[in-house]
Amino acid sequence: MILPSPTKADFDFHEDMRPDTNYEGFTAKELEALAGRVGPDSRGAKGLEFWKKREGPPPIQQLKSQFGYQTIPLLTNLVSVAEAEGTTLKGDIKALLPRYNFYIMRCGVFIEPDGDEKFEALKFEVRYANGDASTYAMLPATESRTVLKVGAKADVGVTAGMQFGLSGKVLQAATANATVKAGVEANFIVSFSYELKTQVVDALGQGNPFCRWFMHQGDDLRNDVAFYPIIITPKAVTSLDCEFRAYFKIGNASWKRSEFFLKPPKTITVTA
Repeated sequence: MILPSPTKADFDFHEDMRPDTNYEGFTAKELEALAGRVGPDSRGAKGLEFWKKREGPPPIQQLKSQFGYQTIPLLTNLVSVAEAEGTTLKGDIKALLPRYNFYIMRCGVFIEPDGDEKFEALKFEVRYANGDASTYAMLPATESRTVLKVGAKADVGVTAGMQFGLSGKVLQAATANATVKAGVEANFIVSFSYELKTQVVDALGQGNPFCRWFMHQGDDLRNDVAFYPIIITPKAVTSLDCEFRAYFKIGNASWKRSEFFLKPPKTITVTA
């Protein structure tokens, strides 16, 4: 099964972005990683202390750029797809099936920078209301940049062991060609085209009722930025109430320094 790529029409841009005056979205360690240059002679720890000491809201109240959550994230039952396609699952996964199910969720954001505004960092988080649901695997992962080239699209799939792997097949050709499509489906339960957007990715959440990504460094934080958690749930679960949160750092050549913003959280019921 080949999962479709999202388009701009799949995202909701209604809620305005807001200044993150209290630095809600980033930990002290993440702020330190992002400190960089904020003044003529400020770097690293000095930049971090500068941000911490600031009082009041950032001077930028109205951004020109657009930022939206995916309106209806795509939830796919991996076990049902594997059964329909005749894919034999790994033994350890089979042992879990009497009590558990596996889903992959395509979710994310759409970033449309305007003018000189540049998105320098993004933190994206998904929380499952059902405490019995947990993240089994994540894409991107912390080690993704060792196998994926930033800014280049790769063909990725979910293996019979419910992990992510790279495909030698070209998905665009597979969509149009039944023979190639059958070859892709024989190797993976689902496949899709994926683009890594930043050089640094910190992924956290495996074994927990959430998944979280911190991405920075590079010039490709734009257009659709997709995230794919594989989620393990009790067998009876067919939908998930998910809360999505996004925080980001934006720079502009005309500003004195880069600023932090957030998108108000959004809760969506995602159904397979």
